[in-house]
Amino acid sequence: MNSSTAAWVRFLRNYGPIPTNDNMYDESIQRALKRHKITPIKLPAPLVSKLVDNFRQSAPISQIITGTAGDGKTYHCREVWIALGGDPATWNKGDKIQTLHLDSREVVIVKDLSELQQVQSNTLIPRFACDALNPETTTSYLLAANHGQLLEKLKSAEQTPQVRQVSKAIEEMLVTGIHSDPDVRINVTDLGRSPAAALLNNIIDTITNHDGWQGCDGCSAHGEDTSCPILENRRRLMEHGPEYPFRRRLTALIELSERNSNHFPVRQLLALVANSILGHPDARDGLMTCHDVPAIQQNHTVSLASIYRNVFGRNLSRRKAENTELFRKLNAFGIGLETSNRVDNLLVYGADDPDYSNDYTTLVRSDRIYGATPAYLAAQNTYLEGADGTDRDAFLDELSTQRQRLFFTMPDDMATDYRLWNLTVFHHAGSYLEITENILQKKSVSRKTLKMVVRGLNRIFTGMLVQNHDEVVLATSGSYSQSSRSSLLDELISVSRQGGQEVCIIPDETEGISLSVRLMRGNEFPPVMLALTPTRFEFLGRVAEGALPSSFSLECHEDLLAFKARLLGETQKWRALDGEEQMMDDELVLRFIDLNNEGLAVERRVVVRV
Repeated sequence: MNSSTAAWVRFLRNYGPIPTNDNMYDESIQRALKRHKITPIKLPAPLVSKLVDNFRQSAPISQIITGTAGDGKTYHCREVWIALGGDPATWNKGDKIQTLHLDSREVVIVKDLSELQQVQSNTLIPRFACDALNPETTTSYLLAANHGQLLEKLKSAEQTPQVRQVSKAIEEMLVTGIHSDPDVRINVTDLGRSPAAALLNNIIDTITNHDGWQGCDGCSAHGEDTSCPILENRRRLMEHGPEYPFRRRLTALIELSERNSNHFPVRQLLALVANSILGHPDARDGLMTCHDVPAIQQNHTVSLASIYRNVFGRNLSRRKAENTELFRKLNAFGIGLETSNRVDNLLVYGADDPDYSNDYTTLVRSDRIYGATPAYLAAQNTYLEGADGTDRDAFLDELSTQRQRLFFTMPDDMATDYRLWNLTVFHHAGSYLEITENILQKKSVSRKTLKMVVRGLNRIFTGMLVQNHDEVVLATSGSYSQSSRSSLLDELISVSRQGGQEVCIIPDETEGISLSVRLMRGNEFPPVMLALTPTRFEFLGRVAEGALPSSFSLECHEDLLAFKARLLGETQKWRALDGEEQMMDDELVLRFIDLNNEGLAVERRVVVRV
């Protein structure tokens, strides 16, 4: 066992979900690096170079870095300080406000605005506001603060005209990313808007390629007959390429979660990677060190260190995993609990069933460390012989672990046959990711996907199992009430571009996708938009397949009915401008929806004399 590698592994534990919470603070990490003489972990931070270039200009603009806890605000401030020539020892003294002199100018850096005493912030903020409005100033600023704390500090400061003007511009930038006041020389960057999926790959590469692993060569804990779970997890995490789907599937989960408004700060991504490599339920705090490995090998519990379990925090107690935000977000996908008959038939009967034997060899037997382990094979055999009670529960737990492993390891050419995404609660996530990528690359959306979305939309709008997918059936119950069944036809909106009408899926300003329904061409009739999150897309897909809208997701159902109300409002405006009247010569024409033999909604007109 190499002492330098053992020190590196102990240090890596600091990034994991440990009770001391040392992983929360950049300062704690820096002290640990210095104490153990470990090469710092350098994460890609393209914003740092932009900030440095800005402050080296003759007329720099003051900068505010914001985001949630753990997004790396302090890290960015320290890197800018050092890049501009600041002394690391001075920074490490911990002063809340640091000032750096650059020729005739100065840069004031506040690494966390919330840590300032009220007296300090009451002095700093009015001065900051005056300098931000003065094009001749020689002082520029770099401030870091969480969203809420930034606004709180601005509101609690003395409300001078300058503070009010600057505060208004900052609030605009937090919402829209830009502000409309040409006199305010401030830029706000929200680190929370950085795509975590792309950052995760950089973090994996940085940690798995760190020089701290060099001492693992020749370690007695890892050889032909023995497997060090730490090195095995590191190896599997490093594997990258078309034949290795693990990292692609993991980043897909992160992307889907973020598109559902679940942000992953850098701190959580570091914790995920550290936990994936070091997780084992028998280790202290659920995270291994090099000293734990021999005992784990002797106890034949290497399989419990499976990286596919650790991704979901199963090396931790159930309570700890449920209370850790990172794992709570990942476990929301239900991987391990969700399954299909085909997958379970493979895992339970595959060894003896000729229909599955080849796939069983490929997907299970080929992995002797985390797949066809002695524990799994013994539990499988006991179950097939008629286990009950504790033995049955043990096998079901093993089965859950194998589902998780299959999700991350099943080759792409088998994923369609086994309907990979049925191992999650998001059965349509694969389609969602595909159309999102196509749209952002300006490629067309498959006709099949658009038909599914429109059919789901029509079933929600009408409350009937209609089959229409070439037109949106905009129905009402006679008012704007959110009735579960709407039998009156308001309008049939063509999906294909026709007469100014069109229904399509387009990119939106958040780099996501939205459903666009256009009723009429012209600036006075902009399209009605609905942001398509993975949850809403799944909801529409499930309803299109026959699920009852309100029972599947009440929140999504209400969102779609609100979207329907907006469409109804637009048709009313359209008719008012067009002069169309529903009642002529004391006759009221009602348009009812009937279903024909093919399940298509058709119009039936009824004339009522009044």
